[in-house]
Amino acid sequence: MNKKILVAAIAVATATISTSVFAATKLGGATQKGSLLIFPRVEATTDTYDYGNNDRKNYRPTTTDTYISITNDSSKPVQVQCYWATTEQYDPNFPIGKGGNAVNPQARDAIRKNHYMDFSFRLTAHQPASFWAGDLSLLANGTHLFTTGFDKLVTTINAPQFNFFQDGSQANAGELKCWAVSNDGTKEIHHNHLAGKATVVSFAEHRDHQKGNTHRPEGQAHEYNAWSFQAHYQGSPDIKHTSRPLGTPGSLDLDGKEYDQCPSALMGQFVPTYHSFGEIHNRTQITVSNCHEDLRQDAYTHITKLTYTVWNANEMKYTGAHECMGMWYESNLGKAFPHFTYKTLKTDTAYFRAQPTYSKLCADSSGNTDDVETSGVVGIQVNDIGGAFQSSSNLVGLGAGTNDYTAAGAKGQILWDAGANPDLGKK
Repeated sequence: MNKKILVAAIAVATATISTSVFAATKLGGATQKGSLLIFPRVEATTDTYDYGNNDRKNYRPTTTDTYISITNDSSKPVQVQCYWATTEQYDPNFPIGKGGNAVNPQARDAIRKNHYMDFSFRLTAHQPASFWAGDLSLLANGTHLFTTGFDKLVTTINAPQFNFFQDGSQANAGELKCWAVSNDGTKEIHHNHLAGKATVVSFAEHRDHQKGNTHRPEGQAHEYNAWSFQAHYQGSPDIKHTSRPLGTPGSLDLDGKEYDQCPSALMGQFVPTYHSFGEIHNRTQITVSNCHEDLRQDAYTHITKLTYTVWNANEMKYTGAHECMGMWYESNLGKAFPHFTYKTLKTDTAYFRAQPTYSKLCADSSGNTDDVETSGVVGIQVNDIGGAFQSSSNLVGLGAGTNDYTAAGAKGQILWDAGANPDLGKK
């Protein structure tokens, strides 16, 4: 072969390999450190159940809380900005897009009602930190309501309680987003040394008085890794990136340029709901956080529709399940959609794909669709077999959004009120 032709062939082959192998999408995930952490599910709740006879002695609180751990794996200290957040849901077991909720104005407007609360703290070099979301395991006098062993997990960060928001609302579940900022809190910084984990704990058991079986057994817990997004500094390669400010203060752009991109679809594997395990039944619940989120005082809502596709073990495909979501979303899939039940799938295992899409179905009660789009999403899955066995895992992120932030692209962007708080009065 002619040497020039050979060199040209090698060059083409090398370019092809470089394009296919090294031009991989910068996608956020749960197995890396980063500058932004997203915890899709935080729970802190106290409920009361009647075990019969209307006897107050038969009432017992079912208390859950979430233990958040965040680590700074760096030789440099860092300031961390966080937001608790949640979205009202009209009925998480009766989705918008199914039956009456498709035309129910209360349901469509509920997903546009967001609540959030910010706080910040400092992590020293190589410091792991922790805090409870609700501290509902404590009585008013500071003693623990239940002694399950989890009461020995202490708080090292004084974070505000999750489920009492500043607008006076209360919520039992939602999300947490945290990212590295400058010392004065005015801008996001490159600090790809943050990692996080959430442990959701049940402090008390709930028994079905009629059947005698146990749900949410005392001392049961499940945990998952936070979704992590690395920052990409666009300056000189000779400058060390850590602690360098990013280019858009007040806006975390999950576009593959400033931060990793957010997945444009999620995948999960599950045992079909109502697959009988003796006297108990299993449950598959997913929790999804929207990557396009406005946390400013004068905030805009961002609505997207999750379109579900399900495959059983015989490779049969099921479509037609969908649901609109706002900033935060949670669903018991088997109760909401027949396509997730054993009666429909008829196999012991199955998997699903949830893809955000634009849809007029998600219009508000007046028919307006200005806030409807295709958003990037992250999420986790919780598997529960009658409450006796509980586990959680991160859903698998697929693909990535485009840099074209239109209805055709999965947008990832977090807006917040960045800025210094100057001293007032006499100096």
